[in-house]
Amino acid sequence: MSLAIIIITVLVVLAVIGQVYTRRVVQTDNLELSQGMVEAMLGVVGTLFSLLLGLLVANAIESYHEIKVQVSEEANSLANIYRLSEGLESVDRLKIRETCRVYNRKVITDEWPKMANMEMSQDCWDLYGKIWSDCVLLKPETEQESNIQSSLLDSAKNLGETRRARSITCKAKLSPILWAAIFFGSIITIVFTYFFTSKIGRLHTLLTVLIAISLGLNIWLLAAYSLPFSSELKIQPEIFEILEQQVFKTP
Repeated sequence: MSLAIIIITVLVVLAVIGQVYTRRVVQTDNLELSQGMVEAMLGVVGTLFSLLLGLLVANAIESYHEIKVQVSEEANSLANIYRLSEGLESVDRLKIRETCRVYNRKVITDEWPKMANMEMSQDCWDLYGKIWSDCVLLKPETEQESNIQSSLLDSAKNLGETRRARSITCKAKLSPILWAAIFFGSIITIVFTYFFTSKIGRLHTLLTVLIAISLGLNIWLLAAYSLPFSSELKIQPEIFEILEQQVFKTP
């Protein structure tokens, strides 16, 4: 939760410092005269910004769960290739299954750590290419083997599609322009709270702090869900570990 703490702390400190400074510079009487205008403008600005931030967070969460589904589909396609190879001759079966095992292990130990730095493993790409080649170059001699090869190619195709989708997602990030808009929108929203008056100064400060915390949490959620393989909420290779423990035991 370190990133969340940093974001919230920065916003809270800025909010409190700004409010204390405003109280010293602007007279309370002047603040009271501008209450109606401040409330109306905050209603517009606050609504627009909350809608923007809320939509961004909701979209990031939805994309995050879609990516988790794609990761599961990739692992399931690999498992299907492994299982389908059971109907092949021993030489082809052992070759395909060994490549599947190595690919799965490399994804867990090599590729997943690299994805934290928005990189993919070239070894895994090579192994995927070998799986595809092994399935394409099969020479079925019976109708059963021909049907198996067709199913293997479908699974290999889906494996490649989901892998490419993971590669794109791994390297994707929000635009700096969007982050700038979120930053300035948060600052503007907090600044508007300075120009409300309250006879209980501590209550005013507390409410301002709560607004800053709310904004900080939403910004953290956006950052965490927008980086599904490198954030504090990053997706783990659990499905591939399950395959290694339960599927890839048989020779």
